[in-house]
Amino acid sequence: MYNSQIQIESDRGVPVGALVRRLAELLDPGLCRYGPDTAEVHHVVIAEPGEPLGDAAGALVLGVGVCAADVPGLLRAAGEAGAGGVAVRAAALGPEVREGAGVAVVGVPAGVRWDRVAGEAQAVLAEGGRGVPGSGPDGGGDLFSLAQTVATLTRGVVSIEDAAHRVVAYAGRGDEADELRRLSVLGRSCPEPYLALLRRLGVYRRLREGEEVVAVAEYPELGARARLVIGVNSGRRPLGTIWVQEGSRPLAERAPELLRGAARLAAGHLVDHYFRGDARARLASREELSHGLLTGRFDAAALAAHLGIDPATGADVLAVDLRVDGEGRADARRAEAAGVMSVHAAAYRENALVVQACGQLYAILPAPVAAGRERSPEPRAENAGGSDATDGPLFRWAGDLVTTLRRLTGTGVQAMVAGRAERLADIPAVKLRGHRGLRLLAGTPDVAVGTHTRLTPALLVRDTLDLLAGAPHLRFPAVAALVSRDREHGTDLARSLLLYLDAFGDVGAVAQRLGVHPNTLRYRVRRAVALTGLDLDDPEHRLAATLQLRLDLQDPDRTGTAFPVLPAPAAPPSSIRA
Repeated sequence: MYNSQIQIESDRGVPVGALVRRLAELLDPGLCRYGPDTAEVHHVVIAEPGEPLGDAAGALVLGVGVCAADVPGLLRAAGEAGAGGVAVRAAALGPEVREGAGVAVVGVPAGVRWDRVAGEAQAVLAEGGRGVPGSGPDGGGDLFSLAQTVATLTRGVVSIEDAAHRVVAYAGRGDEADELRRLSVLGRSCPEPYLALLRRLGVYRRLREGEEVVAVAEYPELGARARLVIGVNSGRRPLGTIWVQEGSRPLAERAPELLRGAARLAAGHLVDHYFRGDARARLASREELSHGLLTGRFDAAALAAHLGIDPATGADVLAVDLRVDGEGRADARRAEAAGVMSVHAAAYRENALVVQACGQLYAILPAPVAAGRERSPEPRAENAGGSDATDGPLFRWAGDLVTTLRRLTGTGVQAMVAGRAERLADIPAVKLRGHRGLRLLAGTPDVAVGTHTRLTPALLVRDTLDLLAGAPHLRFPAVAALVSRDREHGTDLARSLLLYLDAFGDVGAVAQRLGVHPNTLRYRVRRAVALTGLDLDDPEHRLAATLQLRLDLQDPDRTGTAFPVLPAPAAPPSSIRA
């Protein structure tokens, strides 16, 4: 018979195409779909052969036990009833069904149990589509997105629960979920025997006391693998918990640290959950205000008060470029990377903000405040040993972040430690340093993280060249003529001279880079000197020639490194004459 018993309903429909994509992510990538995919699904119906289909309007009809011969009749009945879609075994779908289906048809692989299909579909519908890309009120910026980011970073199976132990979001490979997680998702709450065990172990007491990440051992008799859990708290008020279950691989080494960051981000989402607030509006407002803080469009003090940050505190700024080509692809990659970066930043500093601007990502990291002090004891970023030192914790954190983003995006991600803004009002100026520093780093893609202190000389040269470009009366005519002569005759005297000057006269290194014999390089330098009248013993001649050569030989897009990378000489020669 066709049993049209409603399993669970949602007041907000989910497009069947989006629902199937979510189910494929949770259950099996082999899940397929044919026919229209715009109809909305509001509930799940279990169907058996032999009886008319009842109230199935807006339903996902699960054809349990339906064979190939029964499929046409089920599709006709589902279409007449206004069903959103029909799910049957993929093996029962012939070519004629795939090409002419009047309703959406979902092909379920043989290895996926029907109870799992029903349970996961019910769970997605119960959340009104949250977790389905592009649906739900949060547009992907909600607890499901956070859970997916945590699952990716920790290599685990994630569940987020509210204070009543109800599952409000989850992510991770469905085939790696243990029985406890499956029952929690299907039943929308943690089973009581496991809750009783956690109470006896004092787990919830420890979670309420701070940001401790508690390890819970494996309990095979309860169908539970090993887990990590952290509490999500607002002051002394517990809001919920985040659980990471170990799957087929051990959890990432940094999983506890990442969980702390996720818990800080989840607090606002769980407040929305309790008060049924519009998280999308809250997130959009916070993002807009953070963007204003970064770019200086609004008053820093007012924005800081709204964001809950002391306007007098300092903040470190990190700029990140994903190095992605193609605007549409870049936007999607940046949105995904922003979620990953937010978890890392929140784990590293409280009240951290991650903002997209100018095609890049920026982390605003309020300086830590020592006990009994109003300001961070760290020295200024520009000073030796400051927050952008290459042996400091911020630099190491930035390196870990870039490593993670490169692995997840498959692109040549680079980061720039722009330095410390002494007050929040100074953030736009520091942001600009990060933006300009990333332009320089583009010329050395093997460098994962740069710092403003390290690139200050290069930025000074770039600024000087910009000033010279706008003052055409300031030129070294003989050197400019050498560049023109090369272009006319197809020679390479000017570039050879520039590299020779940059390498402080190291003939061997420059000849190796140019792929010529050292005597050939020596001849080129002597020829350039003869044509220009340069005195290589005069430091002002050398400096003026270097600036003119850089101005004339730089790339048109001006994004390359200001200093060609050459092997350092063993010891500076006494003279740079050829």
